[in-house]
Amino acid sequence: MRNFLLFLFFSANLFCQKIDSSDFLILEGETPNYYYVLTNDGYYVSENSDNFTYKNYSDSLPKSLNVNVNTLLPVTHKSKNYLLYPGGGLLYLFENGAIKRVDRSFPHRNQYGAYFFSYKDDLYLIGGYGFWETKSIITKFNFNSGDWEIVTAFGQSPDGIDQGTFFIKDDNLYVFDFLTRTSNNQKEKRNDNLYVLNLESFVWKKLGVINPLIRSENQFKGTKRFFKFDNKLLFSYLDNPEFYLADLENNLFKKFEDQILFYKSGGHSVIKKNNLIGAVKNSLTGGIAIESFNIASLISNGADTELYLYRGTEEFYVYIYFALSFLAILIVVLMVYYKRVAQTYLLDENTISISSVTKEINQKEQKILSLFSKKRNVSNSEIMDLFLEKGKTKDFAVKKKNKTLVALNERLFSIFKIEFIIKKKSKSDSRQLTYFLNKKVRILKEDAI
Repeated sequence: MRNFLLFLFFSANLFCQKIDSSDFLILEGETPNYYYVLTNDGYYVSENSDNFTYKNYSDSLPKSLNVNVNTLLPVTHKSKNYLLYPGGGLLYLFENGAIKRVDRSFPHRNQYGAYFFSYKDDLYLIGGYGFWETKSIITKFNFNSGDWEIVTAFGQSPDGIDQGTFFIKDDNLYVFDFLTRTSNNQKEKRNDNLYVLNLESFVWKKLGVINPLIRSENQFKGTKRFFKFDNKLLFSYLDNPEFYLADLENNLFKKFEDQILFYKSGGHSVIKKNNLIGAVKNSLTGGIAIESFNIASLISNGADTELYLYRGTEEFYVYIYFALSFLAILIVVLMVYYKRVAQTYLLDENTISISSVTKEINQKEQKILSLFSKKRNVSNSEIMDLFLEKGKTKDFAVKKKNKTLVALNERLFSIFKIEFIIKKKSKSDSRQLTYFLNKKVRILKEDAI
């Protein structure tokens, strides 16, 4: 089925607008033009989605433009197309069929992979990689001096931003899914957090950790693209037949299947109304065609479940609150349980013990405790049988029994901090005594294990 779709897709390209150069850059067109495709030799202009015309530049290219056109960073600012030299510095304007330089700067080579954007009356460049480390710096182009200025930012700034995913909404710039490298360690590290920069105060804030379902460390090796669509962030990864639509205000995102295969398009692409304009290379002929993909119709066909975009501090504190509450309840329940439930003491020939605490006992004490290991209440007569001796009076046996029980209770309490044996008189006959084992105590003989 996938091969059949690919066949239909590339067959449709026979009627698409083809270009001859592999070095090109697609730009958003100002009214009435639909879009432009710049090359080193000339440019294509499309007045709508069907017409495609090649034209020569009205003036020769600036000598300083000594890089491929597709390495330039484009941005539309006040209905004009500006082009930034890779790494920052040199700034060009495509206007009236010509590319002309508008800066008095030099090739900075300090912000490769940075984000070039327009906000109100200014052009900005944020982040990037240069001189063996990633940057989180913000530079602004001064139209009066023709040079770039550093903008001082505050707050929870990222350590460095390289190849990030950016989105501007109102006065805020959001960024996530970016790389960080330092001069001491050139190993790439992907930052898992979502940051927001207020473009009025230039204060950074860390919002939280991005949903790992969006992108894992080793997932999606290809280039990514991101656009503003329907006031939301649309982004996708090359060679992955899925795309994402994120609502940052409500902290939600949806994942869609790319059934029209626009992920096969490469290079810089633009959004025009409901369509994505991108270049597709025919794997059979090697030819390049500019294709228009209707994103609105694809989104209207449905999506997977709506998921959270990031875990913010509020969600984290709520989680911690419930976790601590559960832990506190568990501790209270266990305390109540251990106070109410009998603890088991192990009895052998010479000792009684629990955990690592042991108390030595004599032979008579061992026999008394053995009676309570069999049942929880023992009659006075059963205990008396242990103290009756020939030639001795019963009164002698009673005194010896009472003295032994008191001494045993005191010795056990001194080490275990609990009274073992409790004496009670019978309600029907006060002369009858019964001895009870404390409800919090359970005695188990070693030979019964």
